Amino acid sequence: MSAVRARITGIMQPTVFPSLDHALPVLWERVRELPIRAAHRDFIRLCIGPGGNDGAANCLARNGRWSATLYVGELTDWTAHSIAITTHTL
Repeated sequence: MSAVRARITGIMQPTVFPSLDHALPVLWERVRELPIRAAHRDFIRLCIGPGGNDGAANCLARNGRWSATLYVGELTDWTAHSIAITTHTL
């Protein structure tokens, strides 16, 4: 059985989920209230937010992994956090 492992460095520890459909709402919940610039928030929402998981699903099907960098904070004072999703065999 194949599951997915998801994490956000410094925000969410690696967690195994039964499917991508289970992982994405948890990832989005962790990200959506963070101080992120609007354009970057839109990009992240398209990747992991409601209704926007086709890109992540295609990458997982093709490579077994998907990742993006989340930039939290203001333009001159931010931190980078890796969001990563990988397939995981149970």
